[in-house]
Amino acid sequence: MLNASPIVDAIAGVLQTIPDLAAAMTVLEGQSPVCRIEAFHYRLGMDYRLAQRIYKMPAPSMLVAWDGTQGGNFDGQTIWKHRFNVYFRMGNAAGLSEPVGYEDLWSILCNQPPAGSPVGIRYMHLYPGLDIMDTPSVAHALDEDLQDRFVGTLVIPEIGDN
Repeated sequence: MLNASPIVDAIAGVLQTIPDLAAAMTVLEGQSPVCRIEAFHYRLGMDYRLAQRIYKMPAPSMLVAWDGTQGGNFDGQTIWKHRFNVYFRMGNAAGLSEPVGYEDLWSILCNQPPAGSPVGIRYMHLYPGLDIMDTPSVAHALDEDLQDRFVGTLVIPEIGDN
């Protein structure tokens, strides 16, 4: 079974290279533009709680986190299915560009190819040993302040038992 941590980094890295998505998630911090697409890794301590990181996500931003691994021999070849969540908040009028709506952000994430790739993220081998992802899904959620946010789920089968 592959370690999920570098896969989280790989997903966040690919999302950062989708031009329209990176532009929608970029803000000025000081004098520099910063793309707010980040990987989340579980660590011990109060500063590493996923719920707190989601709650404190600024607009706009995306956070990629591992959500678990399902075992089982699905087709005689796939031993594991890894599940990753992409939490996202759309921007507001104070960003570098006009805010991009949630529906548009999800469409960009799923369909637009990263820089230098002929295919979108749904058809890419994101990490050695992984197959092409299952069809991604997205759902609406509310945070503690009843602000809209969405969470997309990417399920990626692992080929063999690495």
